[in-house]
Amino acid sequence: MKTLLQDFRYAMRMLRKSPGFTVVAVLTLALGIGANTAIFTVLHAVLLRPLPYPQPDRIVQLGASLKNGEPEGYVTGPHFTFLAENPASAFGSIAAFQAGSLLELKEQDHVGWLSSQRVTEDFFRVLGVAPALGRTFQSDDMKRGAPPAVVLSDAIWRKASGANPDVIGRQINLDDRLFTIIGVMPRSFTFVEQPADAYLPLQFSDSIGDQGMNTRMIARLKPAVTIVQAQTELNTMFQRFPSKDSRVFVGDYQRWLAGDLRASLILLFGAAGLLLFLACLNIANLLLSRATFRGREIFIRTAIGAGIGQLLRMFVAEGLLLAFAGAICGLLTARWVLAAIVSSIPFNFSWAGPVRIDSSVLAFTFGILLVTTLGFGLVSYWQAARGNPVNAGGDEGRQAPRRASSGRVRNIFAVCEIALSLALLVGAALLGESLYRLYQEKLGFDPDNVVTMRTAAPRAKNLTYEQLWNSQKELLQKIQSFPGVRSAGLVTVAPLTEQANLPAQAFGMDDAEHSIGGTEIRAISDGYFEAMRIPILLGRGFLQTDEATTSPVALVNETLAQRWWGSTKAIGQQVVIGKFRGRDIFQNPTPREIVGVVGDVKGKFLTRPAPPTVYIPAAQRGEMLNGSTAWVVRTVGSVDIVPGLRQAVKEFDSDQEIPQIRSMKDVVAASVAGPSFVSVLVGAFAGIALALAAIGIYGVLSLFVLQRTHEIGIRVALGAQQREVLRLVVGQGLRLGLTGVVIGTAMAVGLSRFLSSLLYQIKPTSSLPYLVSAAVSVAVAILASYIPARRAMHVDPLVALRYE
Repeated sequence: MKTLLQDFRYAMRMLRKSPGFTVVAVLTLALGIGANTAIFTVLHAVLLRPLPYPQPDRIVQLGASLKNGEPEGYVTGPHFTFLAENPASAFGSIAAFQAGSLLELKEQDHVGWLSSQRVTEDFFRVLGVAPALGRTFQSDDMKRGAPPAVVLSDAIWRKASGANPDVIGRQINLDDRLFTIIGVMPRSFTFVEQPADAYLPLQFSDSIGDQGMNTRMIARLKPAVTIVQAQTELNTMFQRFPSKDSRVFVGDYQRWLAGDLRASLILLFGAAGLLLFLACLNIANLLLSRATFRGREIFIRTAIGAGIGQLLRMFVAEGLLLAFAGAICGLLTARWVLAAIVSSIPFNFSWAGPVRIDSSVLAFTFGILLVTTLGFGLVSYWQAARGNPVNAGGDEGRQAPRRASSGRVRNIFAVCEIALSLALLVGAALLGESLYRLYQEKLGFDPDNVVTMRTAAPRAKNLTYEQLWNSQKELLQKIQSFPGVRSAGLVTVAPLTEQANLPAQAFGMDDAEHSIGGTEIRAISDGYFEAMRIPILLGRGFLQTDEATTSPVALVNETLAQRWWGSTKAIGQQVVIGKFRGRDIFQNPTPREIVGVVGDVKGKFLTRPAPPTVYIPAAQRGEMLNGSTAWVVRTVGSVDIVPGLRQAVKEFDSDQEIPQIRSMKDVVAASVAGPSFVSVLVGAFAGIALALAAIGIYGVLSLFVLQRTHEIGIRVALGAQQREVLRLVVGQGLRLGLTGVVIGTAMAVGLSRFLSSLLYQIKPTSSLPYLVSAAVSVAVAILASYIPARRAMHVDPLVALRYE
C-alpha cells in the first residue's frame, strides 16, 4: 500500500509538472465521457431499464396494418373482438384499451377532474398487477347494461376517500353518473403508456367510434412462446378475418413505446462512442509524445533495479489519475448535457420514468474509467520503454526518438482520428441533407400567418350533435369577426397533429380496389380550405347550405379520386363511410355525393404520402368523429389574436381549460423536431471530432518537425527554399489526411446502413455528403499542418546543425 501511494504521489507530481498536457487531457476526456454518460443515461431509461411490471419481456403490443401499409400501433374494435372470440394459444391473456375523456369528480370533500382509461377485462392481468383493495374487472362488468364500475388509482383513492379501506362497494359521482368502486390499485402501479386516475370498462359495440383505428391492444405471451411464434399463429388466424387484407402484427411492448426514439438513441450512443474513442486516441497520441522524453528516466529506474511490474504500475497510476479526473469532470458535464437533452428532446418518453444518473449509469462510467486507465498506462509504458538508452546520460531535450516505429504508431493514431471524424461527418451530412429534404416536402397547405388551437365539446351542457354544431358555428363567426382575421375554419383533426381514420368504399363497388380500411375522415366548416389555402381542384367546396337536413355530400383529395375513379371523374360519384368491401361496418351507412376534389394534404406524418382523405361538412358529421375540434385562423400579417381567442373560448365554455394556441409553422417544425434534434446533435459530435482530429495532426506534425530539425537545417543550409520546407511538412499532413479519408470513407459506407431508418428520400450511399465530408477533412488536415510548417520554415540553420 505504501508503494502504491508513492506511485500515486509521483504520478501527481509528474502531471503537475506538465499543466498544459494535464488540462488538455482531462478536458478532452471530460467531453468524451460526459457525452457518452448523458446519452447512455437516456438510453438506459428508455431501452434497458425494464418496465415496472412482472416479467415485462413477456408483454407484447398488437397493432393492425393494411396491405402495403406501414404497421400502426392501433387496432379497431372488431380486431379485438375477433381475438377475444378466437383465443390464440400463444397468449396467456389479451386486453384492449382506449384513452378515456376527463371525468368530473363530484364529491362532498373534493371536486375536480380525473383522467381515465377504458380497459377490457384482462387489462391488469396482462400487466401482471393485482389490486391493493377489492378486485379488477370481470366478464360481467363488460356486459351491456351492467352497473357502472370503476377501479381507482392509489392517488385518487387517498384524495377522494382519505385512504378509507372500506371504500370498496361505495359509489362515486363521475360526470353526474354513479360508479361503484370495485378496486384500488397499488401505490406503486402506474400505466406507463397513459397514466390514469380512473379505469372504466371498455365495451365494444357497432358504433362509429369503435370501428376506427383508435384502440390499443396488448397481450402477455405464455412461457417459452416467442414473438415469432405468436406472429405465425396470428397470420394464420387472420386469414379468417372479414377484412382479408388486414393483418395484426406482434411486437415487443417496450420497443414500441420507444418508437422512433430507439433508432435515434442508438445512433447518438454510437456517435458518442466514436467521439470517446477519438478522444482517447488523441490523449494516447499526447502520451506517446510525452513518454518519448522519459526514456532516460526509465533507463535509470531499470538500472537501479526497477522491474517491469513497478514501471507499469507507475504509468497505470498516472493513467488512473488522468482517467479519474476526466470521469469526475465528465459526470459534471453529463449532468449539464443530460439536462439540455431532456429539456429539448422532442420525443415523448415520460413513460420511461425518471431519467437520472443512477447506479447503472455510474457502473457504465466506471467501466470507461477502467478501460481508459489501462489503455493510457500501457501506451505510456510501451513508448517510454522503447526510448533510446544510449543517450540516457545526455540532455533530455536531445532524446528525440530515432525509432521509426514510434513515429508510425503516432501516424496511425492520427489517421484513425481523421477516419473516425470523417465517419461522423458523413453521418451528420446525410442527416442534414435528409432534414433539408423534409423541410422541402410539400405540405399541401400554407402555414404562414395561421394559428391553430384545439377545444373539447362543452362538458356541462350535454349538447346534441346539432346543438354542438350551432354553438361551434357561433364561436367560429365570432372569431371571423376579430380585427386582423382574414379567414377561419374548424376541422376535427388538423394536419400533422393526429389521425382519424374509418373504413370507406366507393358506392356500388364492393371489390378490394375500391375499399380502404383506414380512410382519413375530416369534418370541416366552410371556411377551412380558405384558411389553410388548400386548393379546390375540381367542383366546389362546402356551402353554408350544406346542413344536416340537406343531401349528404363530401369532398375527396386527389389521391383518393385518382385511386378510385381517375382524378377527373370523381365529381358526381358517391362514397360510403362505414362500409368495407360491401359489408356494413356501421349501421345503415349513407352514401355521400362527391361535389369536389381538393389538393393532397399531409396527414399525421410528414414523411408519409398524403393519405386518402374524405372531407364532410361539420353540420353533417352527426356521431362521426364527435368530440374535440381543431380551429385554424389565418391573420393579416403578424396580428396577435391569441388573447382574443382565449377569451372567446372562455365564453364558449367556462369550464374548459384554456387551449394551447400554436402557429401552424410551429406545428410543422414539431413534425420535424425529432430528425432536427438528432441531426444537430450528431453534427455537434462531428464538429468536436473534427477539432480533436485537427489537434491530433497538429501534435504529430509538431513532433515531426522537432525530430527532423537537424535535417531541415541541412536542407536550408544547402539552399532549400521555404516553400520546399512548407511542402515537406504540409505534404506529411496531407498524406495523413488522405489516408484517413480513404479509411474513413470505407468505414462510413459500412456504418451508414444503420442510418437508413432515419433518412428521408436519400440513400445512405449518396455521393454528395461523402464528397463534402472528405473535402472538409482534407482541408482541416492541411490547416492543422500549417502552424508546424511555419515553424519549420523559420528554422535557423546554425541552431539546427547544433541540434544533434
